[in-house]
Parts: sequence; structure tokens; C-alpha cells
Amino acid sequence: MAKFLLGIFELICQCVSPKYNAAQKFIHSLCQAFSIKSNQIIIVPGNHDLNWKLSEDAYQLFKRKDYKEPLKEGCYIEESENVIQVPDENKYKQRFANFKEFYDAIRTDKESEILPYSLNYDQQFTLDHFPEHNLLILGLNSAWQLDHHYKNLASINTNALANALNKILLKPDYENALKMAVWHHPLNSPFEDRIKDQGFLEQLAVAGFRFFLHGHIHKAEKSLFSYDISIKGRRLDGICAGTFGAPTKELMPGYPWQYNLLILEENQLRVKTRRREENNGAWKPDSRWTLGAGKGATDYYTIMLGNEG
Repeated sequence: MAKFLLGIFELICQCVSPKYNAAQKFIHSLCQAFSIKSNQIIIVPGNHDLNWKLSEDAYQLFKRKDYKEPLKEGCYIEESENVIQVPDENKYKQRFANFKEFYDAIRTDKESEILPYSLNYDQQFTLDHFPEHNLLILGLNSAWQLDHHYKNLASINTNALANALNKILLKPDYENALKMAVWHHPLNSPFEDRIKDQGFLEQLAVAGFRFFLHGHIHKAEKSLFSYDISIKGRRLDGICAGTFGAPTKELMPGYPWQYNLLILEENQLRVKTRRREENNGAWKPDSRWTLGAGKGATDYYTIMLGNEG
């Protein structure tokens, strides 16, 4: 059975080195307990994985009349009618530097061919191919536009996605692999920090992706994106992670701590949901997936692979 650790939950509450050190120790212990290698750990950044102070320090004050470059909404802060703040791009990218350091420490070693995490937005994607399991996992950064001021601009960088899909297209070994995409922010949420531009899902569907995984909303959910209207058409099943270890005050009302266990077997993916109700309690099955009117609920659901229905 394949074993992977998918880090789509926020490992820390603030992007500072001491907390990343604690997260690194936690992951190391987890990998030792379950015999997981560094190349089997998939990590994508979330909204707490960028340093607010570094983003704030990157902004510079300008008189609006003296600033000659074009101003794009979401890329500057209006201080007043006459004064604006614009970030120095090289300094601004450093807000992901602590995450990069953490990622590189966890994922890169002498035996692996995994590249260091890039601070350039168009290169902020990861591709992990596991030929022995016929599995390809694409990691994307949905927090690439966020900073201390703009906290709701979750999106997928179109250039990063294009570069990733082009790389997949040029690798014949990837063609028939089961493809899964992972990022942090949700597509559907009552809050403003969801991904509003969802056109990239069409590109994933056309490229043969079958699943997408995300977190952020602090509850386990499932969803479906259908590209074709036919029964056996192209589609992506969405799997949302729950809250693994956040403080009690951050739990969604009515939801316990949760995590998903994904079991890939031949022509199906089984998603088992686990829960913890007490602050220092034990994990147990989370039977929340209802089976129909007058029936009970179960702690798992099954997704058939390919286009079998």
C-alpha cells in the first residue's frame, strides 16, 4: 500500500522559524512512525506560510504623482489620495523565504532529485511522480498573492500552472498516471478568502487530472467539478481536509478535529475520515457520510477511478 503525507493543512500559526522548527520535528516523528521517506511528503503553502512582517517591510511609500509605473489592483496599497505603498518585488518575494527553508529541509536530501522551492511565482509548483503506484501529484501555491494587507486574494498562478502542465505534457511517463492536484484554499466558501477565479479547473480536467485536494475551511468535505456533461466525462473529485490540530477557538461550529486517510486500491480511492472530540483525546472513526434516507452514516466513501461512474 502506498504511503504519503500530504501537508495541505497549516503547520504553523505564524511564519517564523521557531514554529517551523517545531513543525519539522513533528513531521520527522510522523515519518519515522509510518516509514515515510522525504520524497513521499507533499507540502504546499497556506495563508499562514508567508511572513507578514517581511511583506510589510517590502512596501515603499511613493507620491502617486511621482510613480510612473502602471498600478494594478491588489499590487499596491492606497495610503491616501496622494500617497501609495508599492512593494519592492525582490524583497516582497522573501515573505515565502521561511517556508522555502522549511520545505527544503523536509523534502530535499542527497538521495532525492527534488528541487528546492522557488521564490519565483511562475515556478511555485511541485511535481512528484511515483511510477510504482502510477501516481502523479501536482502541488500549487494558492497563497502566492497574499500579504499582510491583502489576505483574501487566494488564486492559482496561471503561469505556474502553465509551466507545470507543459512539463507534464513533455513527459510520456506521466500520460497514463493517476493525476492529483493539491493546494490550500477552497473553491467554495461563505468567506472572501476562497479561490474566485476557477477557470484553472478546466485546464486540469483537460490535462487528465482526476482529483484535487485542499484545506483551509476547517472541516472535511467532498465536492465534484464536471467538465463534460456525459456520465463518463472528464471530472475532478474534490477532497477537503479537516482541522488536524488548530486551537479549539478555530474549530468550525459543530465540527471536531479531523483528518482524512486516503487509500488507493486498484480502481478506487477510499477516503476514510477520522475525528478527535476532546482536546487531549484519541482519534476515532468519523461517521459523517450519510448513505441515504432512513439509513445510517459511515466513516468513509469510495470514488471509482477513471470514468467508471
